[in-house]
Amino acid sequence: MTSSMYAAIAGLNAHMQKMGVIGNNIANANTYGFKPGVTSFTDSIYTSIGTSTAGGATMGGTNPSQIGYGSKISGIDVSMAAGVPSPTGVNSDLYINGNGFFLVGPKPTNEAGYVPDPNQLTMKRVGDFKIDEDGYLVDSNGNCVYGFMPLAGGEDGAPGAISDPVNYDTCLRPLRLPAYRAEANGNEGIGSPVYPGLGANNSLDYADLGDKFDSEKRVDASSLNLSFGENGVITGTTTDGVSFTLGVIAIGNVRNPNGLTKEAEGYYKPGGNSGDVTVSACGGILDGKFLNNSGDGAATIVPGDDTQAITSGGKTSVLSGFRESSRTDVSTEFTELITTQRGFQANTKIITITDEMLAELVNMKR
Repeated sequence: MTSSMYAAIAGLNAHMQKMGVIGNNIANANTYGFKPGVTSFTDSIYTSIGTSTAGGATMGGTNPSQIGYGSKISGIDVSMAAGVPSPTGVNSDLYINGNGFFLVGPKPTNEAGYVPDPNQLTMKRVGDFKIDEDGYLVDSNGNCVYGFMPLAGGEDGAPGAISDPVNYDTCLRPLRLPAYRAEANGNEGIGSPVYPGLGANNSLDYADLGDKFDSEKRVDASSLNLSFGENGVITGTTTDGVSFTLGVIAIGNVRNPNGLTKEAEGYYKPGGNSGDVTVSACGGILDGKFLNNSGDGAATIVPGDDTQAITSGGKTSVLSGFRESSRTDVSTEFTELITTQRGFQANTKIITITDEMLAELVNMKR
């Protein structure tokens, strides 16, 4: 008789866990980029009190007789459908219109201290970006936004003016404002941006250009107007009227987004059942190029088994001035709340009635 009580206890635990998921969904109804959890139940273990037998010459077959021990959580999936764009009026707030994620990671310790492997980076849907004091494009937690940096023109790869058309490095890097060269009169804060060549160990190489150039001197972010194209290309204009290209934002994708591991503050980590991260640049900016995540400093990557094509991203684009709204549907969550509450109540009734039946057994002999 106590099997019914054990089954009810299992049902109570399952419904309490579902209530936790519902509560988290409702709590994040206004959290940018939030993806709600969807709870699924399954029946638990069974005890057989009669086995299945095949029919014979004179007798028919019998079906198995089993008693179940309640329910359990079979899975908590994440609804990865995109939320609608929510306008913020902030130019550097970005919305991914389509599939994919922004790739963010730690700030490098030097020009070569990046994380070129996309599987080592963190993914997010919310583009809450800004320029920090070192000229890096970062999110609200200080994580660097990764993408592809423009290189200087010229066959020798020496630093200087940007190439036309823009030649992007194919190694994932933290996006950073270009260096700034002073004019001949030695004044600081004026002059043209200087783009690096690709040096040894895949580092961005700023050769010695004399006392008129400092590779750590960056375009002043306080006098800067950034614009973000739908293809992810970031361009800037200073108050002096100097225009430049900062880079192009990379978009990461996995074969199974539901296999990503959710972390706090809207971050996701690839691995396990998600599949490897593939990288794209919207609008076909780097079509025909291959991702260099080997760190061997090769400027030209020859396609092979260990290379990965940088795709066009399909129809995915980047919208400036928007963030992705939460996917929580409050009406759906309250409906689930009611049914979960009633399921919990029904399980408590099983425990109460089982207790009354056990009490009757105890009181049979007075």
